Amino acid sequence: SAKRTVRSRPRRQRENQTGVVGKLLIMLAVVAAIVLGVAIFFQVRTVEVQGNVIYSDEQVAEISGVEPGDNLVTVNRASVMGNIKANLPYVQDVSVGLILPDTVVVRIKESDVAGLVKADVGSEWYINTKGRILGSTSSGFNGQIIELTGFTVVAPVAGQQAVASEGMAENMSAALAVLDEMEETGLMDQITSVNAEKSFDVRLFCGEQYEIMLGGTDELDYKIWYLQEVLAALDSYQTGMIDLTLDQERAARFIPWLQEEELE
Repeated sequence: SAKRTVRSRPRRQRENQTGVVGKLLIMLAVVAAIVLGVAIFFQVRTVEVQGNVIYSDEQVAEISGVEPGDNLVTVNRASVMGNIKANLPYVQDVSVGLILPDTVVVRIKESDVAGLVKADVGSEWYINTKGRILGSTSSGFNGQIIELTGFTVVAPVAGQQAVASEGMAENMSAALAVLDEMEETGLMDQITSVNAEKSFDVRLFCGEQYEIMLGGTDELDYKIWYLQEVLAALDSYQTGMIDLTLDQERAARFIPWLQEEELE
């Protein structure tokens, strides 16, 4: 009886091992079937582009790097976004989504606000609120344009971050901060230029109607909000200087310009 017991143990171990191997093989077969099904049934057929105005659907789809027949599930979203932002300068933001069974959706936001800056060699370039060079004036731009003065940029290249000329980095930073703060406001239709020749004394211009003294970029969100309130309160015929440096009791001041008939 003892001998029979000893002999039976290896047989049961072999049976257990066989069962484990069998289960593993079944699991591997199921995984392989799933992978094969995904490869066959979830292939990219359509790249849908949303939010584009400057660039065509075809341009965005081609630059994305996604090809018909690619595996939808394994589309590298980070790579798609990187390709688009690196090669299409006017794209400010991009996101990528998937719609089963066969569609990649690329949503982009193009720059609709740009500053016009001068290069150190004299040419003029468009720049977005984040300091990215969009293109030269020869490339055309259909959005809102505000002239930025008080600094120049060095060797601008479309799609690259702007580099200020020596000693002008603070000036450029101040101008872009103002542009960025105004982007989501109604001021973009009124402000025509930003002068940041002195980063501590930034000045805005509404054509020849108003000159606005902002001072530095401290409390910029409050100053821009305050500016909207002041402009809304002024009559369309009024012209003058708006002092928003908040030096006197944190209040804005409007100083009318004398009209020619008043001077005579």
